[in-house]
Amino acid sequence: MTSRRLPGGGVSTTVFRPSGGTPAGVGGKRNEVPDELCPICKRSKYLNPDMEFQINPECYHPMCSNCVVNIFKSGPTQCPHAGCNKTLRQRGFRTPWYKDLEVEREVDIRKRVNAVFNMVQDDFETLRDWNDYLQNVEDLTFNLIQGDEAERAKAETELAAYEKKHREEIELNKKKGKEAEQLRKKRDADAAEASRLRRLEERDEELRAKAEEAKIGDEVMEALARGEPGTAAEIQARIVARKKAQVAKISGSHYASLLDGGGLSIRGLKAKGRKPYDDDEDDEDESKPYDPFGGLRAEPARYVLHDSYEFPHLDDARHNDNHRVPGYSVHEFYARAMFEAFAGLGVNIGDEKANDLRALGTAGAEAAAQSNETLETAMKAAGSNGSSNRMQVDDVFG
Repeated sequence: MTSRRLPGGGVSTTVFRPSGGTPAGVGGKRNEVPDELCPICKRSKYLNPDMEFQINPECYHPMCSNCVVNIFKSGPTQCPHAGCNKTLRQRGFRTPWYKDLEVEREVDIRKRVNAVFNMVQDDFETLRDWNDYLQNVEDLTFNLIQGDEAERAKAETELAAYEKKHREEIELNKKKGKEAEQLRKKRDADAAEASRLRRLEERDEELRAKAEEAKIGDEVMEALARGEPGTAAEIQARIVARKKAQVAKISGSHYASLLDGGGLSIRGLKAKGRKPYDDDEDDEDESKPYDPFGGLRAEPARYVLHDSYEFPHLDDARHNDNHRVPGYSVHEFYARAMFEAFAGLGVNIGDEKANDLRALGTAGAEAAAQSNETLETAMKAAGSNGSSNRMQVDDVFG
């Protein structure tokens, strides 16, 4: 232990450690921010509640803010901790985020490394290249954090060389990262604003519902005072039904006015009736569960598939592992053979030809009927234009 006079007039008492470079705390704790006493001036936080401990990333030795001002206000000075030869400046001190200074140092190193190695997965052709890049960065970071003096020096050299060689790429990636961060913040802000508006809308809807409920209650009380027949619940039900009818009427007339009076004309719309594919016989029962196959069944209707059949050629396939292990299934062979055997039994070629001829004749008759109706209509129109039986047409050249 030794004491020395500080530039500000105080006396500093430090403890020399043989290893050096590791801050000594109070009570034998190492690499931690002190809880009560400053290791330099021995001021107590109990007597100085506003005392704040600070560190410098050059050596991570903690000291109170008063010591920082008294020692380093006149310029760069050697760290007052015993065994530390680092030259520190007052502007380099800051309040640590973590009590464990080893964690604080690791976080700072990782920030510095990530600021240099700031590539993303889209910059690499394959996933293997991306994983190799991450592994190299982690190895370099580990040497900076946990390596000895030689490993740390080598890692620092590699980091500086890479930063010097890829300076333009690093700056470009920083710019992309800032743009992505701004986009993310904007997206988060938009989501927060949408959530806020949704909450306001829900609150307004709730207030409107409460106001409407109070209004209905007042109308019920007025109806009871007028002596209307029925209980309060019946009167309330009538009032609610009347309001719903008014809302439906107003909504319908407003929509019709938008279509008719607003100058909007839409031609070619189908009549608002049943859909062309709706059929009374095929109405779907909504009470039944939904069937994605529309009533079709995959079970065979013309035969029953058994588990085994007498077929000597398949004896080896049933019992030999050379057939069963690769995945050959005798049951699948049975199912396919039976399906192919019964697949064409439901087809009657004669009936299908007759149906085709009947459909062709029906289509021809319908076309002829339509042509006759068209001719008769044209002749009637020509007769109504004058006494002559000739059809009047426009002269495109006259």
